[in-house]
Formats: sequence, C-alpha cells, structure tokens
Amino acid sequence: MLQSVLLSRVNLWGARPDLMLLVVLAWAMVRNVEEGLLWAFIGGLILDLLSGGPLGAISLALVAVAFLAGRPWGRGAVTAPVLGSPLISLLLLAFLGVVVYHLTLLFILTLMGYAVDWRFALTRVIGPSALLNVSLVPFVWQPLTWLERRTRRERFVL
Repeated sequence: MLQSVLLSRVNLWGARPDLMLLVVLAWAMVRNVEEGLLWAFIGGLILDLLSGGPLGAISLALVAVAFLAGRPWGRGAVTAPVLGSPLISLLLLAFLGVVVYHLTLLFILTLMGYAVDWRFALTRVIGPSALLNVSLVPFVWQPLTWLERRTRRERFVL
C-alpha cells in the first residue's frame, strides 16, 4: 500500500522508488532464495492487484529478482564480497536486480500486446530507476539485516 499510494507520487527524472523490489532483493540476499521468492510472489500479487497492468507481471518480475539475489553467489556477495567491499557488491547486485526487474516487466508487456517504446524505457525509465533504487538499497538493507538477526532460527548441531 505504501508503494502504490505514497511512493507512486515520487518521480525523480522518470524514476520511482520500488520499495517492494528493494525488500525482495535484500531479503533474498539476507535469508535465502525460498523466503525471497515467497515475498516476491505475495508482494508482487498485491502490487499487481493495485496496478493497471496484466495480473502476475509484477509478481513474475519480482520472482526473477528474488531468484537472482537469493542464489548462493548473490547471498555471498555481501557476506563474502568478491570485489573487496560489501557495499560495492550490494550496489552492483541491486543494480543488476533493478535492470532484470524492469526488463522482465517490459518483456511481459510486449508479449501481452502492449506497445513498448524500448528506447524510451531503457533511457528514461530503467536508467533513472536503477540509479535511484541502487542509492536507496543500503537504507533497506540495514533494517532487514537487523530484522534477520532478531528473527533468525538457531540451528543446533548434535
């Protein structure tokens, strides 16, 4: 509701903050692919019901992002960063996730018969959206890592 009602009014050079996208991306990285997929499916369906697009499009795009971020190489990107800095790894994975999300949505819209101006979408929607959401991902990452630590199930090894 927060994203559809309040954040839909925010527009910075064609970009809007995608809170559900950032939560799905961060939670899949923090926990695992299964929990990320669950949040992607449920959150995506809610957003689909509130949007004017085809039912399931946002959900499918979020599932693609959760699958990408929840893979072992995605989850390890921040805990054991390949590039030396956890922040850089987080930002790069967030960038990749935002691009995959938007490209998936555009492909679905094209397949459903909607007219898509790919040049406009790539330069005026995906580019600014990637920059905006990548800059916001650390603000989503911090509270979710705290929540993960507070709700983590202890595993006992016998």
